Parts: sequence; C-alpha cells; structure tokens
Amino acid sequence: MQTINVALNKLIPIADELVSIEVDLYSSPIAAGFPSEAYNYIEQGIDFNKLLIKSKETTFCLVAGGDSLSGDGIFPGDLLVVDKLVEPYEKSILIFSIDGEFTMKRLEYRKDHIALLSSNPKYDPIIVKDGEELKRWGVVRYVIKSF
Repeated sequence: MQTINVALNKLIPIADELVSIEVDLYSSPIAAGFPSEAYNYIEQGIDFNKLLIKSKETTFCLVAGGDSLSGDGIFPGDLLVVDKLVEPYEKSILIFSIDGEFTMKRLEYRKDHIALLSSNPKYDPIIVKDGEELKRWGVVRYVIKSF
C-alpha cells in the first residue's frame, strides 16, 4: 500500500527564504516533431516559486516511492508538491495516513464506505474500515520529474 518513499521523507519543508528567480518562458508550444525557432517567442519570465507554492506555510514536498499512481504518470523518485490547505477537488490526488501508514491515492466517497483508489490496475481500491484512523495530509498540486 505504501506509495511514499519513507526512507527519503520526513515531510520535506519549503526553504525559509524563497528567492525570486525568473527564467524565460516561451509562449509558443513546442512540437515533438519538426524543430521550430522557439527562441523567437520569448514572452515573459516565470518564477517557479510563485508557480509551485501558493503558501509557504502550508506547502511541503515528498518523494514518491511506489507505482500505484503510475496511470497518472507518477513514478518512484518523482518530487511531489503538496498543499495542506487546498480543498480536494474531483479526481484530486491526496496524501493520507491510515493508522499511521502513508499512502497517496484518489479519494472516492461511496454509498456505505470510503475508498482510496489507485490508477494502476494491479491494485485494488483500499476500503477504509470502521475504526481505522484516516488523516488527510494534503492535496498533490504538482509532480516534478527528472529525466
């Protein structure tokens, strides 16, 4: 069930100071086919701190450690940017703890129970049973990958 890399995580905090650094943002989409001269389309700068972090006090990062959300493109080693105060929206991905064990799933309210869903078909939904302690830690807002 575990989809958070516990060995790498102690709820990675956001840096104390968020220095504003802008990089070029090209306004023209980049095709995966024939190369274009994208450098002609510089529109403005983008600051990743402003893009990824709505509130420093409510944001933390985790490293993904399993394949239960591989259908959503989330794989081991991906950096997850999580906001504790964002309200879950339809099909949002959340970080939960069930009786102290962390997992990352989609929440679904069903007629008589709560289900935590994976996007990898090899995993069955987790049915939250009466008496189990389910805590929501936050909504995954962004996934940062390294190639």
